[in-house]
Amino acid sequence: MARRDSTKANLSGTGSKRRGPGRTLWLIAAGLVAGIAGGAFAVRMLAPQTPNPEPSQPEQPEQPEQILVREEPVEISTRMRPGEWTEASLQEHLEDYRRQIRAMGAKESQIVTNVERTEEGAARVVVSWDRSRA
Repeated sequence: MARRDSTKANLSGTGSKRRGPGRTLWLIAAGLVAGIAGGAFAVRMLAPQTPNPEPSQPEQPEQPEQILVREEPVEISTRMRPGEWTEASLQEHLEDYRRQIRAMGAKESQIVTNVERTEEGAARVVVSWDRSRA
């Protein structure tokens, strides 16, 4: 024998009152209004209104008067492990560092070079600009 279901089927067609062409039109209208409002907001965010409509000088970012403090020494240094350098490559490093210091404005008499070699074969190279020298 077939089993009867305890719930009745809704055959009368009275369904929910929320559905129908009126509800669909209302949802479409609400979507259009939201889209227009969102577009207007986006345009305002991309091109904000300026409080001073008069054309003026273009704003220049502030640059510091001096990047380096004149009294501070400038130093270029490196450490090289044993086997990473030869006397020729060490001289090339020294000349390159001197050239960089000269490009910053140092006179030859203001450039100080210091090379320290360890017993293990490492080297520490320091080339500095002593601004107190004439």
